[in-house]
Amino acid sequence: MKLFRQLLVLALTLLLLVSSTGISVGMHLCEGELHDISLFGGATACPMEQQKQKLPPCHAPDTNNDDCCDDQTFVFEQVGDVADTKAQLLQKQLDIKFIATVRVVLLQLFEQQMALKPTFAHYSSPPLVRDVPVLVQSFLL
Repeated sequence: MKLFRQLLVLALTLLLLVSSTGISVGMHLCEGELHDISLFGGATACPMEQQKQKLPPCHAPDTNNDDCCDDQTFVFEQVGDVADTKAQLLQKQLDIKFIATVRVVLLQLFEQQMALKPTFAHYSSPPLVRDVPVLVQSFLL
């Protein structure tokens, strides 16, 4: 769990850094496949292009055909509108409707539980003047 927390903190820190400064990603595609990728700059030259440059002019391939290599650069920049925004001040306001709604809901919850109790639960019966079961019974001798 501690390792997971450290990785999460590192990932969020990098996300904050990239989102606040911007980043550029350079990719070099050779024959449709990704050959090289670089952050904060352009990708390195392809070995095929380096070989073409080393050849003498008499052995150089025709320049008419399409080049198999392609360089792409993606730039993600920070939006500069941050300085134009104004801070919003949050004010505490007494919301009477919300308080009244909460009060009614809570009272209904507790009132239903109180209504389920019978009213005679706390009533104690009066003491008996005579012992009725003994009077009703008949004893055989």
